[in-house]
Amino acid sequence: MCRLCGRAKPAAQFLSGKAKKPSSACSTCRRKAQAQHIKNYYRSLPPDKRHELTHKRRAVAYGVEHVAYSRTAILDRWGHACAYCGARATHLDHVHPLSKGGADVESNIVPACAGCNLSKGAKTLAEWVQSW
Repeated sequence: MCRLCGRAKPAAQFLSGKAKKPSSACSTCRRKAQAQHIKNYYRSLPPDKRHELTHKRRAVAYGVEHVAYSRTAILDRWGHACAYCGARATHLDHVHPLSKGGADVESNIVPACAGCNLSKGAKTLAEWVQSW
């Protein structure tokens, strides 16, 4: 019986790790607990560190260069104004999208309001302008 959910399950559900050692929690509950642990870990990090980890993972996934930068510093430098329309910026946008080979470096990033960033998406500036 699982100590977390209280259900009786087959013995195979209670084996964990590479050595398949017995556990007092079923595999479903262990996965849920691990996911919650990761969520809580990310929430406890400062915003710049959360941003750094997320963007590093995205850059690796796209196979592009990644150089650490500060989200806060970029927003402060631009006065929290959207680079495209001047509204209050809450997002950062890759001018040349990661999906099209753009690097995840400070020189390729500008602050953007939610409307501009979400409408631009993975388009280049030229493609985005043509879509208007």
